[in-house]
Amino acid sequence: MDDELLDLVDANDQVIGIVNRKDYASLLRDKIGYIRASELFIVNSENKIWVPIRTADKTIAPNGYDYSVAGHVESGTDYLDTIIREAQEEINLDISQKDVRLISKITSETIRYIRSVYILRSDENPQFNPNDFVSAEWLAPTELIANIDAGHEAKSSLREAVILLQTHLQHS
Repeated sequence: MDDELLDLVDANDQVIGIVNRKDYASLLRDKIGYIRASELFIVNSENKIWVPIRTADKTIAPNGYDYSVAGHVESGTDYLDTIIREAQEEINLDISQKDVRLISKITSETIRYIRSVYILRSDENPQFNPNDFVSAEWLAPTELIANIDAGHEAKSSLREAVILLQTHLQHS
């Protein structure tokens, strides 16, 4: 994981170099560019999100809420390839491009990421990888936001993405 090579991109999402994931702190400090991530929400017919809980040994948000699927976009790949790969690795789910829909692309100055957020409609309970997650539950976006606001540990970008998803669901 720490030796992942990631494309370094500019604010227009154009590749300007390659960076090792372990050098993220210097990228953040020096503001030399952005790295890419893909995030997926699995949403059921009741508009609830399948929300996994991360394992206790995770560096970021241990025991915290996570996206249904998420991952860094490795050098030479794209956002969609990343979601397809991560769905298989994290929740043992085979998906294709036609199964997901892009709902937003977010550029975050504070964490120096460009993130593509996708939605997958499904009522199935995925079988998560126990190396990534310890449990999961279906939560309405409002419940998830309220739990995060009440102090439940979560990835720092999750709340913002849930609000975008909530808006998307209200307009679709």
